[in-house]
Amino acid sequence: MDAIKSTPILKYNENHLANVRKAVGYEDVNRLKQDIEQFEDWIQKQNHFRVKEFDREYLERLLIYSKGSIERAKKKLDKLCTCTNLMPEYLQHFDIKNEFDHLFKVAHTCMLPRPTADNYRVIFIVATGEDDKEYQLIQFYRYIIVLSHYLVTNDYCQGFEIVSDLSNLPLNIIVRFNPLVIHRAFMVLTECLGQRTKKIHLFGCFKFFEIVLNIVKRGLSAKLQERIVIHADAESLYHYIPREQLPKDFGGDEMSVKELAERNFQELSSEEHIARVKFMEQVTTDESRRLTCQFNEEYSGMPGSFKSLCVD
Repeated sequence: MDAIKSTPILKYNENHLANVRKAVGYEDVNRLKQDIEQFEDWIQKQNHFRVKEFDREYLERLLIYSKGSIERAKKKLDKLCTCTNLMPEYLQHFDIKNEFDHLFKVAHTCMLPRPTADNYRVIFIVATGEDDKEYQLIQFYRYIIVLSHYLVTNDYCQGFEIVSDLSNLPLNIIVRFNPLVIHRAFMVLTECLGQRTKKIHLFGCFKFFEIVLNIVKRGLSAKLQERIVIHADAESLYHYIPREQLPKDFGGDEMSVKELAERNFQELSSEEHIARVKFMEQVTTDESRRLTCQFNEEYSGMPGSFKSLCVD
């Protein structure tokens, strides 16, 4: 792509495109174009892919989120296609306009319009303090996946910082947290959708914080556990994210988290984005046509353009 365009909910820094490319080793645009062409050629060779036509901007973003590694980008796309088959509870049958009513009573989720100075996108999750007996944790992760589809289609960043304030979360909801749901969701987000998490900021001064922290850690990889930062108040968050970029309920100059969440949902429930999510639901595999080994929980040696080692 020659330029990135702002959307109703995403803005960019000055020289954003060039700086992100430079950070992942794509200062030479010709090299980037060659990698996209190689990526496209590899996709055409995957007999088990049910969808083989992806726009070049989408493939470019996968390469960016894979830190310029074409092999890593191929693996992410293969895992996404495969997991869309294996994990429909996370990746299929979305009804964006109607299925998240219970979630919105419990928490507000939004992206900040402006990225950080080093071009990371910030995502806020804030508990409202309300209970809802129909709320299930997987509803939250399905919404994050809808949001991730939007980011991989529209954004251009080095990765993400997550800010989570669950201090008002009722105990009735906390006890419904499931580490397995968290673990599977983060696998989809990091290994399939390519989301790279720089830091997870948690606010830790509330009654049930230790319970929440232990449940969350059990669902995260060791690497992500090391990226958790605990905050006692908003002041300590300013060391990581510029104060003026934060929502006004965290001492910043932006709209409130609730207002941003409402704007985000309006954009995510647009007909254009709904069509995009429906397209991604079709990005699946026919495992009977896979050239070599079948997908398992973990696998090495990919078919097509990859070299593989088979041990009998």
